[in-house]
Parts: sequence; structure tokens; C-alpha cells
Amino acid sequence: FMNLNQNQINYLVKNASAKLGVSEKQLRDELSAGTFDRLLGTLPKNEAAKLTAALSNPVTAQAVLSSPQAKELMKKIFG
Repeated sequence: FMNLNQNQINYLVKNASAKLGVSEKQLRDELSAGTFDRLLGTLPKNEAAKLTAALSNPVTAQAVLSSPQAKELMKKIFG
């Protein structure tokens, strides 16, 4: 995932789990299983549907994650 090192992944999971109100283990388990129920539950239904569609297609997911906006967000998160 965008060449993140383990420290960056841990930081991202820690912060995401805190914002979602779930344990880090629970979030990691969901992500490992390929489910994004916690994240999708925080989004409006139409946005959740768009994200689900984008992430379920590997080509689209790679394009989204490689976008300038995603790269800029990662810079803000990881410095």
C-alpha cells in the first residue's frame, strides 16, 4: 500500500481506530479480511457505495491510491 513502512502503517491504524472507536486489533482484522464496515459506516450511504465500488476493482483502487490527492493526504499524515 503506497510503500508504507511498518511504523507508518501502525500510526495510520492507531489513529484510524481511535477515530472509528474500535480497537487496533479489530480494525486490523477487518482490513486483513478485506472488509471496511467500520469506515463505510461513518460515511453517507452514497459515498460509502462509491468507495466500495472503487476499492472492489483493483485497477480503480490503484488509480485512487496513486492520485495526487491521495499522495498529498499521505504526506500530511506521515510528514
